[in-house]
Amino acid sequence: MKRQPILEVIAVDAADARAAEQGGADRIELVSAMSEGGLTPSVGIIEQVVSQVSIPVYVMIRPHSRSFCYSAGDIRVMTQEVRIARELGASGIVVGALSEGGEVDLAAMESCLSEAQGLGVTFHRAMDVSSSLTGTLHSISTLGQVERVLTSGGKQTAPEAMLQLKQLHELGQALGVTVMAGSGVTLNRIRDLVRQTGITEIHMGSGVRYGGSFHKPIHPQMVEEAKQHLLSAFQSKNDGSDTR
Repeated sequence: MKRQPILEVIAVDAADARAAEQGGADRIELVSAMSEGGLTPSVGIIEQVVSQVSIPVYVMIRPHSRSFCYSAGDIRVMTQEVRIARELGASGIVVGALSEGGEVDLAAMESCLSEAQGLGVTFHRAMDVSSSLTGTLHSISTLGQVERVLTSGGKQTAPEAMLQLKQLHELGQALGVTVMAGSGVTLNRIRDLVRQTGITEIHMGSGVRYGGSFHKPIHPQMVEEAKQHLLSAFQSKNDGSDTR
């Protein structure tokens, strides 16, 4: 059965989340501090967002932006934050941890996943600074609870990494882990991403905001247009009308 396309949109507060849902987003990635690449949002924000939208809310679990290598104290904090997100009604979490050598920190991940208990799990773009994209995907697949990885294919933006993303998508299919493309995705690149990589989950941030800036709110009409591009590309890919 063909996997249905999913548009995930980054939100930093309840107004963002409502605008994303209004535009037709399928899922929210809830974060704070986008200037630092996204950190764990506050309890108050999580509670507000979960109560004000009906689409799934995945909460970022990231205690600092210094690196993706975490101390024992960091891991205790992250594990507690997973529990809090779950208790507040989040649908899932977005988390990732690496060793000093750039491999998946399986112990840190297992600690966080021990509190996930039924939550969906996305491994975030720590993957893009890991020592091996394919090695990381293999390691993630051994954890069992991780549904997907968010990646730009190891490049600064996803549209720069079409070949890498296609290869990761095919490997992910074999391993049972969905590959979601994100970073630098704009409205006019969605069709190419889907057609050239086969990926059906797209992650957008500044690309659906007024002025293309995280300093501005989400534009519901841009979300709607992004969803239309995604659905159109998915349909043409699957019905054979895309001959490129």
